[in-house]
Amino acid sequence: MRYDTIVIGAGLAGLMAALGRAGQGERVLLLARGHGATHWASGQIDLLAGAANPLAAVERLAVERPEHPYARAGVLALEAGVARLRALCADAAYPLAGNLHQRLLLPTALGALRPTTLAPATMVAGESRQLADGRPTLIAGFPELRDFFPPLAAANLRAQGFPADDRYLTLPPAGRQQGFDPLVLARLFERAEFRTEVGRQLAAEVRRGGYARVGLPAVLGLRHATAVVRDLQAHAGALIFEIPTLPPSVPGMRLYYALEEALLRLGGRVQLGAFVRRGEGRDATLEAVYSEAAAREQRHTAWRWVLATGGLAGGGLRATPEGELRETALGLPVRGPDRRADWFARRFLDPAGHPVFGAGIAVDAALRPLDAAGRVVYANVAVAGSAIAGFDPIREGCLEGVAIATGYAAGSLSR
Repeated sequence: MRYDTIVIGAGLAGLMAALGRAGQGERVLLLARGHGATHWASGQIDLLAGAANPLAAVERLAVERPEHPYARAGVLALEAGVARLRALCADAAYPLAGNLHQRLLLPTALGALRPTTLAPATMVAGESRQLADGRPTLIAGFPELRDFFPPLAAANLRAQGFPADDRYLTLPPAGRQQGFDPLVLARLFERAEFRTEVGRQLAAEVRRGGYARVGLPAVLGLRHATAVVRDLQAHAGALIFEIPTLPPSVPGMRLYYALEEALLRLGGRVQLGAFVRRGEGRDATLEAVYSEAAAREQRHTAWRWVLATGGLAGGGLRATPEGELRETALGLPVRGPDRRADWFARRFLDPAGHPVFGAGIAVDAALRPLDAAGRVVYANVAVAGSAIAGFDPIREGCLEGVAIATGYAAGSLSR
C-alpha cells in the first residue's frame, strides 16, 4: 500500500506530524522502531529552560538564532501546536495546566523545584506557589518502589522553606505478588479496591498531621489518571499531586496514548518494531524506505515523508567507530563537529554545552533536509524534533517545545 505520508519516529514530534497529515484526510503510517522520548521524559512540556515568560523567551531566541528549530518552524507553529496538544489531552480526560507566558515550578523526586511550562493537571497541586502557603505537605510512597524516596524529597523541600513530612505506605494485598515498577503500580491504581485501601491510609495520615496536600509518585493510573486522583482526594480529604519518577515515565505514556488514540481515530496506522535502515530516492525525491523485518527487509512507499527519529539521545544519530556522526534512517548529511576531538568542550559542565549535542540535520524554512552546500536533499521530506541541527534540546530545556513546533509545522505543510 502506498501512503500519502509516512512518519518515521513515534515521539512527540512524529505524533504531532502524523496527526496533522491525517487531519488533512491523508493516509498516514507512523513507522518506528519503538516508543520515543515520551516514555522516559517527565510528561511535562518544556519550552525553554530558565525563562520566566517562556513564549517571550522563545520569540527572542527565534530572532537571535535564525537557524534554531524554533525559528525554522515559527513561533506561530509552536502556539498552534500547543493548542492542539492541549485539546487532544483534554479529549482524553488528561488536561494540561499552565500557560505559555508563565513558568511552573514543580517538585522532582529529589525535592528540587523544576521549571516547566505545562504540566498534567494531576501534578499542579504541588506547584511552588501552593507549597508556599504555609500549610504542611506530606510526601508519601511505597518502600517497594525503590526509585522514589519520600524522606529525601521531603527533606529537600524543608531545606527550601516548605513544611513537609514523609511516610511510607503499606502496599495493599492486590499488589504484593507483583513486580514493583511504575507501570505495574499505575495499573493497580486503576482498581477501585486498591485506591480505597491507599486512600484509607492517606486519610489517617492527613488527620494525624493536618496536611493540606499529599505528593505521591506519578503512578496514579495509566488511562484514567484524572479520575484516580479525584477519587484519592475524596478518600484522603486533601489535595493530591503527582511527582515524576525515574523511567519508565507513566505521565509520558499517558501523553503517548492520548495522541496515538487520536491518530487511530483519524484513520492513521501505527507500526512499531520497524527499524528503518535505508531510503531509496531519485531526483531529490524519496520514493521508499526499508525497515528490518523478521526474515527480510520490508519496503514502504509514500508521496511525502516526515523524519522524526530524534538526535543522539533518541538513536536518530549514531557515532561510528571511525568518529563520524551518521543519520540512521535515510543516511542524510549530518551537520556537526568535523573532528571527534571537537565533540566535547574542555570542561564537563561548560555553560555552552558540548558541540556534539547540537549535531543534526540542517533544514530550510520548510524543514527540508539540506546537504553541506545548502542544497535540498529530498524535496518531499520534512525533518522534525531533535533530529534537526543547531540546538541542544536537553541543555536548552526545549525538547518538547521544539518537538511540538516542528511536528505541527511538518503536519501542516501544504499538500
